[in-house]
Amino acid sequence: MQLTLRAALALAEPLRKATVMAGASGLDNVVRSVNVMEVPNILDWVHPGELLVTTMYPLRDDRAAIRALIPRLAEKGLAGLAVTVESYLEGLLPTMLADADHLGFPLIKLPPRVSFVDIIQPLTSRILDLQADELRQSEAILRRFLDLVLVGGDYADIAQVLAEVVGHPVSIVDRFRRVLGSDGELSGAWESMFIERDGVGDAYLRPTYRPTMSDIEGHSAMHARVDSGPDSLEHLVCPVEVSSSELGTIIVWVPISPDLEPRALMAIEHGATVIALKMMEKLSIRQVEQQFRNEILEGLLSDQGNARESAIQLSEHLGSRLRPPYVVLLVGPDVPSETLLAQKERSERNNVESSLHLAQRYIHALHEGSVSWRKGPYLVAFFPRERRATPEDKGQLVEDLARDCTRIESENAPHTVSIGVSRRAETLDLFRQAYEEAKHSFEIGRALGGWGAGKVAHYDDLGIFRLVQTAEASPTVRDFCLDLLGPLLARDDAHSSRLLDTLRVFLEQNQNGAEAAKTLGIHYNTLRYRLARIRETLGQDFADPKRRLALEVALHLYPFLSRSH
Repeated sequence: MQLTLRAALALAEPLRKATVMAGASGLDNVVRSVNVMEVPNILDWVHPGELLVTTMYPLRDDRAAIRALIPRLAEKGLAGLAVTVESYLEGLLPTMLADADHLGFPLIKLPPRVSFVDIIQPLTSRILDLQADELRQSEAILRRFLDLVLVGGDYADIAQVLAEVVGHPVSIVDRFRRVLGSDGELSGAWESMFIERDGVGDAYLRPTYRPTMSDIEGHSAMHARVDSGPDSLEHLVCPVEVSSSELGTIIVWVPISPDLEPRALMAIEHGATVIALKMMEKLSIRQVEQQFRNEILEGLLSDQGNARESAIQLSEHLGSRLRPPYVVLLVGPDVPSETLLAQKERSERNNVESSLHLAQRYIHALHEGSVSWRKGPYLVAFFPRERRATPEDKGQLVEDLARDCTRIESENAPHTVSIGVSRRAETLDLFRQAYEEAKHSFEIGRALGGWGAGKVAHYDDLGIFRLVQTAEASPTVRDFCLDLLGPLLARDDAHSSRLLDTLRVFLEQNQNGAEAAKTLGIHYNTLRYRLARIRETLGQDFADPKRRLALEVALHLYPFLSRSH
């Protein structure tokens, strides 16, 4: 609880006899201390929340300074101004009264011959009592939280204590927008609008929850607002941070009343501290679990049968059964690996982590039996398939994964992911091969689609690109492409022509000139002119099947090679 100016007027005898001359709308301003104007340059010495008392003696001969006083004090954030005017002024200037009413800045007329000590002493005593009480409350709330954590309380228990203190629904959310614990329910349609559940029952904030924030002076908590059509939801949020890294957020779903706000803010910020400790504890446990999970992945990738068997047993011990048939998925961010590993910006790394977390979440929602591991900057997933395969299975999976990529892009733009999909594997002995196929599909699909494409590539659909080395472009393949296409590339560069693209489309259309011209959006005569230049440059016709096949292979390979460098 804090001392308002309205309450202060009833504490001291001089203030009980005082008259509020103007600015009564500001009587709920909080009084943090009392100051006395003894010098003309008082603005250099005042602080927000002060009640300034004065005889106006320092400004008695400077009417310009008197006229400017109220706006300048209001700008400084003072609680109000209490004045005795009989000794040195004939009265309060009309401009002072008008400014006080306009700004909601209380202007109080004190009775004659007031001792300022009679104001300062009771107000200061009351402020100190309130501060001491606040400290006692703060200590009690913090001890309650710590005791709760020490006995094994979880996020729902912390949310329950917070909701009890603030009197409103509370949610604790991690940095991936997963609701870790909550207490109380949102009223009306807000809950269905902002909270969703995935296929395994976990609650998440919907993408529609995008609040605008405004600071609360002196606090880490912030006022928040979400607009939905004609309605808006005012509420309170507080980041959960460790070493400037945001781990999550506390959300109080209703605005806090002014009389409750100080105690509520205290509880929320103590809660944030305890939640951060809890999150770090969970992180340590997850890191240990991750070590075991990494052993599972490494065992599955091993060419040693006993290592694979140990990995399968460990996976079952941790609650994940690996049952064929399956495909392997490899999910990665749409940035080059060397760029990601060299990235120094913490926010960028966090956004990549968020994209991979979303991918893991949506893949698990597609099939509860999926199992995921992290391998460097990538997510590797074991994805079960039905024993009786149909021709539509592959297409449906690619379609589902492409939809998930689009959803990730919409929720975490511009940090997209691409996915490589292996062929169907019937035994766990084939896991390593399936992993290599998924990795190959990922690298080919991402390179051909361009960075940021959110591409899903299935190994069955790679065609000739199964032969391409992806870690680095094969010098042999590169020389092959440049030997065949180099003259066209040089001519395109020199004349800003489109001969290479024209040749590609012409061959794709089975040398049908009318269809090629239509696809390129050019006149048929323009196509004939370009084909003549192509024949002139390459020095051969397209009638020879072997020559035509070599050109088509080079045209398919060259875009990948150029994008991989």
